[in-house]
Amino acid sequence: MPPSQIGFYSHTYIGVTYRCQRIKRDLTRTHISMPWSYLHITY
Repeated sequence: MPPSQIGFYSHTYIGVTYRCQRIKRDLTRTHISMPWSYLHITY
């Protein structure tokens, strides 16, 4: 595998990981700020 392809894959992996962490953080923040909506959805 050429180095440029390795760099592309690592860059994509970092981007996806960062996006997942940001989504999790946003969900946690939303869960804290609006617990009633999550309780309504869960139960």
